[in-house]
Amino acid sequence: MNCKDFKEIADSYLSDELLVESNHDVLRHLESCPECRAELGARRELRERLRFAVKNLESSRIDAGFAMRAKSELRRQAFSNSSAWSFMGSKSILAGAFAALLVAVMAGILVQNQEAPDVVKTIDLPVNVRPNEQPIYEQASYIAARHDAIDDHENCALTHNLEENPISLDKASLIYGKANKNIDTAVMKPLRETFGDKTKLVMAHFCLINGRYFTHVVLEHQGKTVSVLLTKREDVEGPKNSDAATCHADENLRIACFESSDYSVFIISNLNEAENLTVARTISPSVKKHIEQAGV
Repeated sequence: MNCKDFKEIADSYLSDELLVESNHDVLRHLESCPECRAELGARRELRERLRFAVKNLESSRIDAGFAMRAKSELRRQAFSNSSAWSFMGSKSILAGAFAALLVAVMAGILVQNQEAPDVVKTIDLPVNVRPNEQPIYEQASYIAARHDAIDDHENCALTHNLEENPISLDKASLIYGKANKNIDTAVMKPLRETFGDKTKLVMAHFCLINGRYFTHVVLEHQGKTVSVLLTKREDVEGPKNSDAATCHADENLRIACFESSDYSVFIISNLNEAENLTVARTISPSVKKHIEQAGV
């Protein structure tokens, strides 16, 4: 696949309309093409902004009174006359109950579409098995987030080449979620208890890369730069990698990952694989506890 082919099917990829083989081709292309990863991120951000705008239009909202009346009618038909559910009961009562049920179901679907968070559908990819570790079940949305996390590490922690200026964790906690506040403390406390002066905090902020937002804590561990990156999961109903594990490694970078609630967490560095994974497993309980408490 080349860049022209990718651009022709990028929107279909984001809508989960491609065959499994085509998704694999897209992911292989994204592995080696930062320009197309940036293009995908821009399209994703545009779609999210459009979805948010349409969802919040006054004309898109179902009337709350209608939904309540439909639900009340269903309850009344269901419980006011038990003989209505008997073959000996009146046909007109059954017809009325069925009509009320149909109306209520349609109202429920509309209400659910209005109020429920949008979930990006994903396809399951083959299991990635690393020696001496449990299999990590990877999804397309997860791999895309991992690509963006790598770009954030390289363009923020290493070169400071971001699309827009980061904001503070305190400000991000007010706009994007309470988990941002004091996440640097949740990361650093167990590391300092374990490694002492071998680990230092470099910076912590909230930044944007390829259209995706990350909470970014940058460390210096054993003289090397380490990024701890949190981002909201796209597939919040899908399976989770709850235990810290290595989820990617090449000649330049090692990446460990775990998930908590609706966040994916990536630990990225050029430490060796064992050292990077040790950092991930050291911070995992503290970070998970922080995210869970922020969500209460």
